[in-house]
Amino acid sequence: MRRHQVTPTLLQYLIAERRAVRVNDDTVFARSAYDEAVGRLRSHLSEHQTLTVAAARDVLGSSRRYVLPLLEWLDAQKITRRVGDDRILRD
Repeated sequence: MRRHQVTPTLLQYLIAERRAVRVNDDTVFARSAYDEAVGRLRSHLSEHQTLTVAAARDVLGSSRRYVLPLLEWLDAQKITRRVGDDRILRD
């Protein structure tokens, strides 16, 4: 919000309209960026079976600051499951 000067009201609207995805209190992704990231991570997992935070950073070309909350969200949404330091796709 601070980075792009989005008001709380606008942010709530974007989330309600499914144009943004809040993965934790500090991290929100535009729906298009979220969908692309999840697609790329699923693709990597289909090919390699596991995914670390470092590998996710490389796949997405992003930093740990954004990747870790996204991975934790995917775990919470039961898309992935954490096994040690790795993530795997849930069945």
